Amino acid sequence: MKFNKYVRYMLMFLKLSTITVMAGIALSGCSDQSTQSQAPGKAALAPRTIEVCGQPVIFDQVPQRAVVHGINLIEMFLALKLQDSLVGYGGLRDIRRLPAPMQPLLARVPDLSSQGMNLETLLNAQPDFVFSGWSYGFRQGQITPASLNELGIASYVLSESCIRQVARERVSLEDTFNDLLNLGRIFGIEARAETLVNAQRAQLSDITTALQGVTHKPKVFVFDSGTDIPVTTGRYAMPQAMIEAAAASNIFDDLSSSWMRGNWEDVIARNPDWIVIVDNDQPTPDGKRQFLLSKPELADVTAIREQNFVLMDFSEATPGPRNVEATRRLAHALHPQLVTLP
Repeated sequence: MKFNKYVRYMLMFLKLSTITVMAGIALSGCSDQSTQSQAPGKAALAPRTIEVCGQPVIFDQVPQRAVVHGINLIEMFLALKLQDSLVGYGGLRDIRRLPAPMQPLLARVPDLSSQGMNLETLLNAQPDFVFSGWSYGFRQGQITPASLNELGIASYVLSESCIRQVARERVSLEDTFNDLLNLGRIFGIEARAETLVNAQRAQLSDITTALQGVTHKPKVFVFDSGTDIPVTTGRYAMPQAMIEAAAASNIFDDLSSSWMRGNWEDVIARNPDWIVIVDNDQPTPDGKRQFLLSKPELADVTAIREQNFVLMDFSEATPGPRNVEATRRLAHALHPQLVTLP
């Protein structure tokens, strides 16, 4: 990035002084991020309009210095072979959480934060593009697409996370596919993105075709974390789409958000046949399993009594390139006679 633009970033940072002040000048949500200015030294891109959280955003240059925040978003970026564009990443507590073939791809990329985004650290990386999502890295009053736009930094928001800002009809595995295709358009690698997405759509079609005749749909409880109150997935989180594709039903599909709190009373009353344990390392998956098995009030729940558990990595249960693979594994557990594993 040119020195004068970096100075402009830092002057803007000093002007804003604090993240709270920065948020005050930012317009809410994605709605004001309608264009991205042309920067010196950028590769030209035929202007293309991409819908981001329901609002049109024009991209007319290929990002050269990208930052990605969120393990599943990092996997999307690496699946598209965009690692050479990365100048930093965040939201990855341990690089060993990535699939083994992806780990070396981040070897020379700075880890900016294992937790939330930090504005000063982000600006030090001199990015011209940030890919994240609401509640993944973007948060009102902190770093948002609008505040980045004030700094001259383009961004793209994970589609599933837009429910935190705008109303949506439903969540779908197509959300992940569309994000991959949109990244392909932004970075000028449309053919590469289409090849990846077409392969995944074909795999998903194999699963749903095999399950077309299913009439009994097992009930599934997604357990992310929590002891007194369980964190689970409502009807706008990616596991909802995966459970539906696996010919099952989410017991909390009446919760009108994505990842949120449920309650144990409803778990008992709705009596799930299966429990999906999300491995986010807090605590270990076996620790969560043992906790559920030891909770006396759950003893008569079918999934507990029959010990019907399916494990998913956090990056499998959130939008990313491993959603279809995890859907197949879930479908096989629920309908082993119809869906086989490779």
